Amino acid sequence: MQDDTPAPRVAIRTVGCRLNQAESAQMAASFHAAGFSVVGPSDPCEVFIVHSCTITGNAESDSARLARSAARRDPRPVVVLAGCAVEVGGDAIGQRSHADLVVGQDEKFSLPAILAARFGLPAPPRDQADAALPLFTSTRAIVRVQDGCRFGCRYCIVPKTRSRLWSRPLAEVVDEVGRLAESGFREIVVTGANLGCYRDDTQGLVELLAVLLANTHMPRIRLSSIEASTISPLLFELMTAEKRICRALHIPLQSGSNSVLDRMKRRYTRESFRTLIEQALATMPLLAIGTDIITGFPGETDDDFALTRALVEELPFSNLHVFPFSPRPGTDAASFDDRVNPSVARDRAKALIALGESKRKSFARQFIGREVSVLIEKTDGTGGTGWTSEYLPARVEGTVSEHDIVKYIPSDWRNNHLV
Repeated sequence: MQDDTPAPRVAIRTVGCRLNQAESAQMAASFHAAGFSVVGPSDPCEVFIVHSCTITGNAESDSARLARSAARRDPRPVVVLAGCAVEVGGDAIGQRSHADLVVGQDEKFSLPAILAARFGLPAPPRDQADAALPLFTSTRAIVRVQDGCRFGCRYCIVPKTRSRLWSRPLAEVVDEVGRLAESGFREIVVTGANLGCYRDDTQGLVELLAVLLANTHMPRIRLSSIEASTISPLLFELMTAEKRICRALHIPLQSGSNSVLDRMKRRYTRESFRTLIEQALATMPLLAIGTDIITGFPGETDDDFALTRALVEELPFSNLHVFPFSPRPGTDAASFDDRVNPSVARDRAKALIALGESKRKSFARQFIGREVSVLIEKTDGTGGTGWTSEYLPARVEGTVSEHDIVKYIPSDWRNNHLV
């Protein structure tokens, strides 16, 4: 490629979880280091990558649809389908999506080198790509520290899409977080496929957080979803002592019935989950606790659902993600024959969603008249909006800038915001 030839443009469209988002940011940085120009998904480009998800059938369909849409652009870019959907669907989903290139989990990180040859660019040194600081367009950065899950929950496809267990060296994480802080980020989200399984030799997640707090100046550290069975009480002790760790945890429950949890192959009971939450709240009474719940799992009876509802009513959840069961091909639960009527599953979900909205409002109103800190993500002429440490949306009036962390005392909870 001649020096005066414009750099080929690459766009990445991410479907799915925070782990996918973190990996997309790393891929974007690697493309930039390889001589590409990284642009937005709606911009003209020579390469369009769909970083796919397959956690549900809808997510997989969305991934294929986005690739087909990119293939209809004029001029047509090189369309790449990458990631989880490829691990499950293989070449078949590539054909269905009209993709020019189909790559799985490991090969997707080699895309800059693969495509550099196609566009006449020199092959980028692998160490240069690995050292590139991830490129985020968001206010908070997402730091991938762990990958892989082998828990084998019977409704979940992740063990088939991310089967290789991997944890990032602690020193490498510290270096990246330090550089993110120097570049202006004020909050990171620490994420993984099964975050609580992070392990670097003898050091686990709690030790990683302690080292990050001691060796970086990142003002806020947030944890993504973490499994109940992997949480150590030491995490609560560290969070209590260190205010830089955001006061929010997302701990999936899935069901409040022990019989359903057993069929799901979850690694805790109703009683142990309650005890864990009580331990956390004993030292952090205003801790935000979010959770996931599946309604209508095969075999779930009215009594099972009543147990779930009762536990949700009992615990002060700040946020509920509720989904009616949808059989995912390739999982054990997809072949279970004691299906719950889909309309019943939907009705149960609606009931929990309404309960969750009420509990969220109750949780949020505890912060009226109490000082909170807000990371500003968007501004307008009169103020800005962002998120508190407890992951509550907030509106701040006055002169503020993106990336500011502003302390103020809200006077109301209005339009689903502290104001």
